[in-house]
Amino acid sequence: MKINDNNKTMIKNLVNEVKSSLNINETINIEIKPMKQKIASFSFKTKTLRLNKYVVENFEKDLLYYIILHELIHFKVKSTNHNLAFENELKKHFSEEICYEIELKIIQKLI
Repeated sequence: MKINDNNKTMIKNLVNEVKSSLNINETINIEIKPMKQKIASFSFKTKTLRLNKYVVENFEKDLLYYIILHELIHFKVKSTNHNLAFENELKKHFSEEICYEIELKIIQKLI
């Protein structure tokens, strides 16, 4: 699957869905680009969510939702760490067991 307008629209829709679920009203910029070592990142300075092109092309929608949620939780709690505030916010959306299952699927798709 190549990055096309449908994929871009799907990502924008997922970002808007996640923003809504996290009560984020600020504009979030989105970049889809090749990344050698990350599946995603977030720049606090530019409010930009960066997604790995390979991930967008090859991952299912539910995995992309989780990745976007993960990155935007960092933005919401204003921390790059997986601290207590991050963990508590993530638990509002997914149980620890579901997080583990999704993260395992992500790892399996990467290897």
